[in-house]
Amino acid sequence: MRGIGNIPIVFLSLWIFFGSSLTAQVKISLRNKAYFTVRDFKRIPEFFTGREFTGWKVYCRTNPADREGFYFVVKVTGDVPPLSADCHWLLEWITPLDPTAQQKKVLLTDQNISGKEVFIGLTGSDWPDPSVRPIAWSLSLVDSEERILGQSQSFLWSK
Repeated sequence: MRGIGNIPIVFLSLWIFFGSSLTAQVKISLRNKAYFTVRDFKRIPEFFTGREFTGWKVYCRTNPADREGFYFVVKVTGDVPPLSADCHWLLEWITPLDPTAQQKKVLLTDQNISGKEVFIGLTGSDWPDPSVRPIAWSLSLVDSEERILGQSQSFLWSK
């Protein structure tokens, strides 16, 4: 009888120990969300090379040819697994102009995002109005098998 009472404690301990390793260990911290113009991205090296200078940042855009748009700036930390070329960001948002949730996949331009600032942009026609801000949003890092590796969301999105 005494041994049976200890079994749930053993299972609970195992679940706590192994359960934390089975959940997403990737942490996505929102640094900023704002509308950026082309001018905001210009750096001195670009004047000499003619190419966008990224430095230690990663830029992922819905329309790679367009820089101007609304960006979520995040820092990715934690136990980031090796990312394949099929990994992507999944953005979901609601604006005051449209109460229905919208969704867009944004491809990773660099698989080495751990510890870097990542600018995830809805650019070109995907965000046409610079004055609009999202009311609620969700941002997920998704692997090639459509599993969510990490997620960040607004308070209203969670409701």
